[in-house]
Amino acid sequence: MCEAITRPNMRFVPLKTQAQQTVLSLHRARAGLVKSRTALANQIRGLLGEFGIVLPQGIQLRGQRAMAAPSIRDDGHSQPFRALIQMLVEHLRELGSKVAELKGRIRAIHRTDAPGRLLETIPGIGPLTASALAASIGNAGSFRSGRELAAWLGLVPRQHS
Repeated sequence: MCEAITRPNMRFVPLKTQAQQTVLSLHRARAGLVKSRTALANQIRGLLGEFGIVLPQGIQLRGQRAMAAPSIRDDGHSQPFRALIQMLVEHLRELGSKVAELKGRIRAIHRTDAPGRLLETIPGIGPLTASALAASIGNAGSFRSGRELAAWLGLVPRQHS
């Protein structure tokens, strides 16, 4: 702290409001659920692959295909394996519904957020990205320029000179 006081040009991080912290918490929770869902989907794919049942990559329709696959090839798949796949697929669906629920909550908050709606008008930025940016940045006036904001977001390479 003594070092910060002695530097007249030291910049301090602006505090986030409770609304910003809430939105960022929702985004972090959603990201964690998406990561868990992807890991579970890959685990199901790997388990089925060990039995020679190959599923395409991607999360779409993974649950339906995984449930249908062991019943199509009935060449020695045990009932415990089918029960395991069914349990994992049910968990995958639960994670998917929780991800969708959080996405809906984020969008509901985003509809009432003027800066977020303004950011959404930029091509390529959807409601989730816009709400995350608006909550992360907060007051854009605390940055001296757009270049400084971009550097703070990590959109430009760091200087090593």
